[in-house]
Amino acid sequence: MLPDPRNYRIWPSVVRADVPTEMTILPAERAFLLPEGERFRLRVISFNGDELSYHEPMSHRFCETEAHGGALRFPWTFPDEQQHLIILERDGKPLQEFNVYSLREDLYALRPLKGDLHSHSYRSDGKRDPAALAGHFREQGYEFFALTDHNRFYPGGEIDEAFEGVRTGIRRVRGEEVHTPGSMVHIIHVGGRESVTEQYFRDRAGYKRGVADCLTRVPADIPEPYRERYAMAMWASERIHAAGGLCVFPHPFWRPSGSRVYNVQEGLARLFLKGGLFDAYELLGGMGLGENNRSVALWSELRAEGLRMPVVGSSDVHGLIGSASFAHLFTICFAKENGNDAVIEAVRAGRSVAVEMYGDEFRCYGSLRLVTYARFLLEQYYPRLTRLCQGEGVAMRLYLMGDADASLIEAQADGAEAFRRRFFGLDCAPLPDEDVRSFEEKWRAVHLDGPLTKGSSLVAPPVTRQI
Repeated sequence: MLPDPRNYRIWPSVVRADVPTEMTILPAERAFLLPEGERFRLRVISFNGDELSYHEPMSHRFCETEAHGGALRFPWTFPDEQQHLIILERDGKPLQEFNVYSLREDLYALRPLKGDLHSHSYRSDGKRDPAALAGHFREQGYEFFALTDHNRFYPGGEIDEAFEGVRTGIRRVRGEEVHTPGSMVHIIHVGGRESVTEQYFRDRAGYKRGVADCLTRVPADIPEPYRERYAMAMWASERIHAAGGLCVFPHPFWRPSGSRVYNVQEGLARLFLKGGLFDAYELLGGMGLGENNRSVALWSELRAEGLRMPVVGSSDVHGLIGSASFAHLFTICFAKENGNDAVIEAVRAGRSVAVEMYGDEFRCYGSLRLVTYARFLLEQYYPRLTRLCQGEGVAMRLYLMGDADASLIEAQADGAEAFRRRFFGLDCAPLPDEDVRSFEEKWRAVHLDGPLTKGSSLVAPPVTRQI
């Protein structure tokens, strides 16, 4: 990850719309402490403002404020739910730009969470240790993930035991990938209290009786070639819901190894999505770019027909090396808190977007409101959070092998949490203390007393010659 050399930060960066907020601009490094008593102007531009001409904008707003304690503080009311650009100016010249997002109360009260609801470990056909996989996810800035090994619910408990008593910044969502016997259709079960796959492994006769019962309830308009597989999916969906879980339809255009045939025929995929068996659609998964393209096209057609189903993005990660999906495909959901039940509730309620991200380019899918906010977070919040999570993820994996203490993980988790709370205005960012200010004042005086040369645009006198 490249350096982040911005001189100043603004806190908070997410605020409540139409509510007066105390804003603070702080130096990111000591050399950029703002000179005491100097006046600065702030230009505020709302992205969704209504302009008649971009040559002579009329919607810009201005604020003048004075530096104290090396920082700027000013009250501001940001209108409506939208992104705002703030330009810090001195003597008519721009110094730095900042971005702020204002939210209506309902969305402001929720916590954005980056996660993955479909992954695999060495306990099925994946390549990584289950608990180590949690560290890999955290290193990439994830806040939750579900381990969904094939026909295995229990490996998630291995993660819980490995980090028992350790305060990490990532939460595990319970999960498994269900393969109902007799069908090629895969079903993701996340969040439930107990396993569904163990039910058909422990009691195959009971499973067959359950499917037979479902077959009597399959809608009459389901074509004969699909009816038995539809009944099997119905059986799984009902068991998942009985366990309190979320039923996710994954990778419809995936082609099993050695096959040229999709594991779910397109007609059956449409019936599944329109039939109400599933709570969410894995719009983006580990199928490949072409297959994900088809998945988005199918979703678009069904939306035009009136279907409203929550979407998620998942890596379906098996191996990390050379993976085209990890950590490029993921979900951002907006939950009341970070935990199994809250994540499931958020997705079920449709408060999620599916994201594909390659380098600095990304696409989000979902409602316009959530996509617009998610894009701001992907530009302004998650790159900075990921920097803080990298060390924690590495420490988690070292801890599993006895090479790091739990306190190392917890210290870094605390740092990431402190950043989150300041970004969203839950805590105030601390002003530079006396030690920081006196150190800079001392060396700033040395700087100003030295030979004239090019120096800080904030403190250096006019340049008259160079060494």
